[in-house]
Amino acid sequence: MISAEERRRAAVSLAGLLFAVVAPLTYLAQRMYERFRSAAIDPGLILASTHTSFYWRSAIAVWFAATCAAIAYRGWRADLAEKRGEMLARTIAAALAAGAVVFFVAAWLLP
Repeated sequence: MISAEERRRAAVSLAGLLFAVVAPLTYLAQRMYERFRSAAIDPGLILASTHTSFYWRSAIAVWFAATCAAIAYRGWRADLAEKRGEMLARTIAAALAAGAVVFFVAAWLLP
């Protein structure tokens, strides 16, 4: 039987790992979408820009990754020991799907 402290440590570790994976993937998805949506970029203007879009993409990626990590942490801490893996997979999938839907709806409505 796993103690409560071990379960908490495992949940924190899993949430941290999920955050570390989801944040860069979210940023990459936003950057790819922006790149495919826009025209060619003049490399000489990159350093002259304010990088505001970078900060927004980073903030959105961190927010989404933190949300996924919190949901995974809650799923792992649930007292459903025999169904933990299934519940965790479903909560992560639901968080990712919900975030993707919100992102694409916002990108469609606010070009």
